[in-house]
This record gives sequence, C-alpha cells and structure tokens, in this order.
Amino acid sequence: MANNLCRPVTEVPDYLVGVGIVPTGVTLYPGDIILANTLTGDITGNISVFAATKILTATLGQQMAIIINGGFEQLPDGRRPSGQPDYTQYSYSAGETFTMIFLAPQLRFEISYDAITGTPIVGNSLYPTNDSYDLTKGSTTPSGTFSSLKVLALKYFRVGGQFGGQFINTVIAIVKNPTA
Repeated sequence: MANNLCRPVTEVPDYLVGVGIVPTGVTLYPGDIILANTLTGDITGNISVFAATKILTATLGQQMAIIINGGFEQLPDGRRPSGQPDYTQYSYSAGETFTMIFLAPQLRFEISYDAITGTPIVGNSLYPTNDSYDLTKGSTTPSGTFSSLKVLALKYFRVGGQFGGQFINTVIAIVKNPTA
C-alpha cells in the first residue's frame, strides 16, 4: 500500500494556501499536483473552494497547486481514522475537500516517493505531465512548464499507526522559478 506524504517544510504565506474539491470519479492523494484556477460550481455561493483539474499539455504553462496532508482524509476502506493512525495512507474521495498550496518559488516540501513517478535523485526536477496528477522525475524540467520543483535532499519519514517504527523514503524539494 502506498504511503503518500506531502508537507511544507518552510512557512507558507496564507495567500498561497487554498481549498480544493475532488472531482467525480477521482481519488486524490497528498503529493498530487493539480491545476486550480477556477472555483467549483458545486457549492452555492462559493468564493473560496477551487475545482481540482487534471494537468493537460495545454495547461502546463499555468501555476499549479500541490495537495498536502492535514485535511479530513479517510482510509482506503472509507473509515475515518482514530487513535494513532498512519496518515500517509489517507486519501481524498470524490466530493471531499482538501488543503492545497499554490507552488511559488522558494517554498520547500517533503514529498514521499509514492507521490512521484520515477526514482528521485538529488538535483533532478519534479514536474507535472499531461493527463496525470503525479509529479514526474526528470533530469531537467520540460520547456513551457510553469510549476516545477528541484530535489534538494533524500530522507526518511517515520510512519505511525500499524507500521510503528517503520520509515518511508521522502525528498526535500524546492519550488523553482517558472520556465514558462
């Protein structure tokens, strides 16, 4: 089972923190990257909840947001955790809201390997790709990609719950200046 972790490791200005809603037929996880540029029409009078949109080639030049741990997640079997849960196992189901951070230069995040396509290497880039919510690892960021990160370090994160003293692999990554 995947252990999805995404948390900021620097202070994040309030204006970069947002709330999104999971689209129908989709399950999202911490570390997923989305386009959040329109408010959802699913909530009457909404002024603050964004529709989570999958990245497409045509939108790679726009600012992205990353989903972080810390909302009202649930376990894969639909239960809400109690006690000492392993919150790296949480997911967001269709219609649920989640906390996200818009990717601005110099913000740093700790992100688990399970949220990344490919094995991260220090100095490599993490960037969105067409028709995916995952970050992809590459030696460079493709031209025209607005939001990307650079891997600064590899580390471990201790998971709780049923895993007790086990650890998962994570990266510390910094948001790069836009290339688009």
